[in-house]
Amino acid sequence: MLKKLLKYEWKTASKMLLLMHGIVLLMAIFDRITLQLSGGMGESGSYILDTVNALLMFAMVMVIGSVCLFTYVYLAYRFYKNVFTDQGYLTNTLPVTPTQIILSKGICSVLWMVIDAVVLMIAIFILAGHKEFFVDLGDIMRELMKIFADFNLTAWITLIVLILSPFVMTIQLYFCVAVGNLCKIHKVLGSIGVYIATYIVQQIAGVIILFATDFDPVASTVTTPAGFHVALADMMFTPMLLSLILSVVCAVLFWFATRYIMTKRLNLQ
Repeated sequence: MLKKLLKYEWKTASKMLLLMHGIVLLMAIFDRITLQLSGGMGESGSYILDTVNALLMFAMVMVIGSVCLFTYVYLAYRFYKNVFTDQGYLTNTLPVTPTQIILSKGICSVLWMVIDAVVLMIAIFILAGHKEFFVDLGDIMRELMKIFADFNLTAWITLIVLILSPFVMTIQLYFCVAVGNLCKIHKVLGSIGVYIATYIVQQIAGVIILFATDFDPVASTVTTPAGFHVALADMMFTPMLLSLILSVVCAVLFWFATRYIMTKRLNLQ
C-alpha cells in the first residue's frame, strides 16, 4: 500500500512542481541566449542593453528564489490539505497507517527538495557556464574528493548533515502542520507560528553550540592558506558533530510527535 500511496503522491504533486521548475530552466536558457547575443554584462557598451541584462538577471534570481519557496510551501500545503482538511476524512479512512502516510508524502517531498537543488545548480550552470567556470569547478571537485579520500571527519560529518537536511526539513514541516492542527481556529496561522518558533529555537541552539565549542576561525594563528584550512576544519569538527546530533534528535522528536498527533489527536473540524 505504501508503494501505491507514493505513486499517487508523486503523480499529483509533480503536476505543479514540474511546471514551475520547467519555467526556471526555460528562463535560464532565455537569459543565457540574451546575454550571449548582447555580449554579456558590462561588455555590450550600451547602457540600455546592460540595464536589460541586469533586469533579466534580477528576474532570474527572483524566479529561482520564488520557486524554491513555492516548493517548500506547496509540499507543506499538500500534507495539510490531504490529512487535516475535509480530504482528511478520505485519507484517514484508507487501510493505511499514519506512518505510511507520513512516509509516502515525506519521500516525495525529499525527492522534490533534491530536484529543487539540482534544478538550481543546472540553472546556474546555464547562466554562468563557460570554459574557465568548469575548469575551476573541476579543480574544486578534485580538492573535495581528495579531502574525503583522506577521511577528514569534519568533511564527512558535513556531508552527512547536508544529506540529512531535506529529511529534517520535511519532517519539521509536517510537525508544524500537525501541531498547528491542534488549534481550534486559524490552524494555518498556528502552523506558521509553530514553524517560526521551532526555527528560532534551532538557530539559538546553533549559536549556543558555536559559543560552547569556542568556535572562532579568526583566532587562528596559522598564516598559510593550507594551514588555515586545516585549522578551520579542526575547529569545525565539534560544532558540526553537535549539529548532526541536534538534527537527528530534532528529526526523531518531530517524527514521533507528528505520528502521535495523527494517531491520537487528529482534529478535522
